[in-house]
Amino acid sequence: MDLNLLTTFLSVYKNRSITLAAEELDVSQPAVSASLKRLEAVVGKSLYVREGRGIAPTGAAVALANKIQSPMSVLETVEQKQEQINLYCSEVVLHKVSHIEQMHTVVTPLNEQEVIDDLNTQKVDLVIDAMVTRKQSVIVEEIYQEDGVCVTRKDHPRIGDTMTREQYFAERHIALKIRRNNMGTLEHIANEPIEPRKVSIETESLASMIGLAAITDYIGSTTRSFAETFAPRLGLNIHEIPFGVKPIPLSMLYHRRYASDPFHKAKRKEIVEAITGRTYK
Repeated sequence: MDLNLLTTFLSVYKNRSITLAAEELDVSQPAVSASLKRLEAVVGKSLYVREGRGIAPTGAAVALANKIQSPMSVLETVEQKQEQINLYCSEVVLHKVSHIEQMHTVVTPLNEQEVIDDLNTQKVDLVIDAMVTRKQSVIVEEIYQEDGVCVTRKDHPRIGDTMTREQYFAERHIALKIRRNNMGTLEHIANEPIEPRKVSIETESLASMIGLAAITDYIGSTTRSFAETFAPRLGLNIHEIPFGVKPIPLSMLYHRRYASDPFHKAKRKEIVEAITGRTYK
């Protein structure tokens, strides 16, 4: 059983409120409700019932709380040696960290709130992505900035080694179906108002995007290092984006509980140095 389910259960039990438990755990209310449903599925019994505008524990909940409160208190005080980092990583730098040992890596989910909830409930230990949060429980360190570029296949019928603004907006595009900081990718980095692109394909994967750009006449967009790593293998030309854009920031996000953890700090150091090539202190 996932011990995080019991932590959530005890918070709801203590506060008699999903809302207050969510505030205490610094996660969303849907995340708390989902955890309770998962725990009910495990124990096979209902744990809470509606009572007026709030909730009340069932007999099964009271019995469960009596059984686990003391053991959970002991577990919270026991320092366990961490042997693996669970990492959410942006696809743009996945190829730079894949060699690091003692890590289980998953591409960062599209939903930002899910990412923050997973940090707070310890489902994931570290996130590398172009996102920020104002949650006091989460530390955000910007570690890297990189330019965005466009890619087209080398034998494109209308675009050669260079690409003009007019060509950019005349052609059809492959768009990355992801939003960060309440903005789409292109909107996030543009320095000026731009006209809408002609988007023919939306994908959640950069690998899918550049693969499609290699076999179609569509324009793809990615970061420079990602393009430089894979464009030669796929027969793609790399182009500057033909309007003003800001560098794409990449940040490292982790819960404050890990700020001084030796193993976590060592892995942060490895990750940052692999991505940036500079010493991380």
